[in-house]
Amino acid sequence: MYGHQFYRFPVEKRVKFINTELKQGRFNTLEELADDMFLDAEEMKNELKKYGYYFVPEVNQFVHGVGA
Repeated sequence: MYGHQFYRFPVEKRVKFINTELKQGRFNTLEELADDMFLDAEEMKNELKKYGYYFVPEVNQFVHGVGA
């Protein structure tokens, strides 16, 4: 999936896609995944943060933060 396709999906589907890709181990880091999709990892983090999702490097996943 490429960036222009990624942003067409609802936020929840984007997060699920990213987390699944990272869990499967094809990519070791969010940066590797973002590069493969022709996206900027920091922009992705900032975009998803608007919806309450935060990237936690220790678990290599986006999590939904309530009241953060």
